[in-house]
Amino acid sequence: MNRPLYVAIGVDCDPDRDAYPERLAWRGIEALPRLWEHLPQVRWTLNVRADTQVRDYCGSAAHCLTEYRRVWDQAVEHGSEVAWHLHYFGRNGARDVSDQNVLENIRVGAEAIGPPKVVHMGWTFQNAFSVQQLYQAGVRIDYSPVPRLAFAGRGGTDAYDWSRWAYRPRLWHGVRMIPAYSFRHRLLARRFGTERVMLTTTTAPFLYRLLLADFFRSGSDFFVTYFHADELVPAVGGWRDRLYAFDHLATNLRTLERMARHLRFDVRYVTISRLAEVLFDEDRLDHA
Repeated sequence: MNRPLYVAIGVDCDPDRDAYPERLAWRGIEALPRLWEHLPQVRWTLNVRADTQVRDYCGSAAHCLTEYRRVWDQAVEHGSEVAWHLHYFGRNGARDVSDQNVLENIRVGAEAIGPPKVVHMGWTFQNAFSVQQLYQAGVRIDYSPVPRLAFAGRGGTDAYDWSRWAYRPRLWHGVRMIPAYSFRHRLLARRFGTERVMLTTTTAPFLYRLLLADFFRSGSDFFVTYFHADELVPAVGGWRDRLYAFDHLATNLRTLERMARHLRFDVRYVTISRLAEVLFDEDRLDHA
C-alpha cells in the first residue's frame, strides 16, 4: 500500500513586478484561473495582498480582495482556499519592521482581509513580535518559514532569517508554523549566499528537478512550496521572465507525481489549512 504524500502549494498574489514601483498591475492575478482549469487536481492556497502599501497605491487595503472577488470565489468553489499575504513596507517604499509599522500593517490588513486564519509573509519575514501580533489578529497558521535560509536583503527589502529553523512543523506563540522545502546545492547556495536554497514552483524544470530529487531523498511525507502570481504570465521583468512560466509549473508537478509514484507515494494535494490539520494531529506531534 502506498504512503500518502501531502503537497500544499501557495501563491503569493502580489502586483506584477515588471510594472512596479510606477504602478500596481495585476496580470498575474488575472491569470490565476488557468490553475484550476489546467491543473484541476491541485488545491491551491492563494495569498491575497492586504497591507498599507496596497492601501496607499489603490485607495483601500482590500483592493486586491474586492477587485478580484470573482477569482477568489472560483478558487474556493474548486476546493482551494484564500489566505493573507502582507509586506511591511514603510512610506519610503523600503522595508520597515519597526513595531509601530508592523502593528499598523497587521491592523489595516486584517481589517481588509478578515478574519485571517492563514498567512504567508512578504519576504517570508517573521519574528516573535510580529507572530504574536498576528495571533492576536486571528492568524493560526503561518507557512512562511524556509529552514536554514537567511538573507541580508537588497535595496531595503527582501531580508529574512530562518537560519535556526529545522524542517519540521512547530507551534510558535500559538501559531502553527509549517516550513517550505529548501535544499542544499553548492553552486546555487553560493549564488544566493545561503546554506540552503528555496525555488518557487514555476522555476525552470532543469533546476526544480534538483530540489525535488533532494526532497525525495529526505523521506518526508509533506511538501510545501509556493510561487508568485506574476510568474505565471510571466510579468516579473528582465531575465527572470525566462526563468519562470506556467508551463514550468505544470512540468514540475508532473515530475513530482512521477517521482512519487516510483517511490510508492500517493500524492494528495491539500490546502495549507488541511495540511495543518494533518501535521498537528496528536499522533504526529513528533513528526520531523
